Amino acid sequence: MQKHESALFRITFAGIEAAPAVAAALEVFRANYGVDFVTYHLARTVIGAVDAPFVRTTYPDPWVSRYLMRDYAEVDPVLHEGLVRQLPFDWREVDVPEAAHEFYADAQAYGLGENGFSIPIVTKSRRALFSLNSRKPDAEWSTIVSERRSEWVELAFLIHEKAVVERYGEHDPIPVLGGREVECLHWSALGKDAKDIAAVLGLSDHTVRSYLKSARFKLGCATVSAATARAAQLRLINPYGNTHT
Repeated sequence: MQKHESALFRITFAGIEAAPAVAAALEVFRANYGVDFVTYHLARTVIGAVDAPFVRTTYPDPWVSRYLMRDYAEVDPVLHEGLVRQLPFDWREVDVPEAAHEFYADAQAYGLGENGFSIPIVTKSRRALFSLNSRKPDAEWSTIVSERRSEWVELAFLIHEKAVVERYGEHDPIPVLGGREVECLHWSALGKDAKDIAAVLGLSDHTVRSYLKSARFKLGCATVSAATARAAQLRLINPYGNTHT
């Protein structure tokens, strides 16, 4: 926990830890902090729908049904931004494309607020998004976010840990790679050989080869090229962006 956490943070932290499931944990968070709606989205880990996304929300059932029926995930700019960003962001920072205007109008018609705050959760093995939605006016919402954002980030990661256990239990299919293993695979995916990677990272060729070998074993792959492909498929690396997805 934080050194100077508020009493509200301590109460919420304990409530989330004690909650029997993620849905109950979200309700604890929503009630304690007085936000209108809370959503947790654990991204699918394998491209191609081998592993379906895990989503829990306090949004009203009619809106959830509407969202799914109209396939709004395809145009939801907050979801799209949240699954590629690294840092928390206010929804007012997000550019709204014309294709999403109908989506936003529909959301407000179902009682959702115009303001929100999202926290991307990026670990060595997973990506998730924790989002808050509020009907409070801009100035009031800005003040609340400024006061609470550091607490919310810590609580988001606590909920994420609970979600991974709830979703996978003791059979989590995603291997946990070390930071250097991820970096070496990332540069390998960009076409670098061990010598090139060693120069980029300031390591010896032997050390780089060791990291690539251990990553191969963790991913169950016979070759480095297969390991980089597998790591990209599992979203452990992003060959088109920075080293940590």
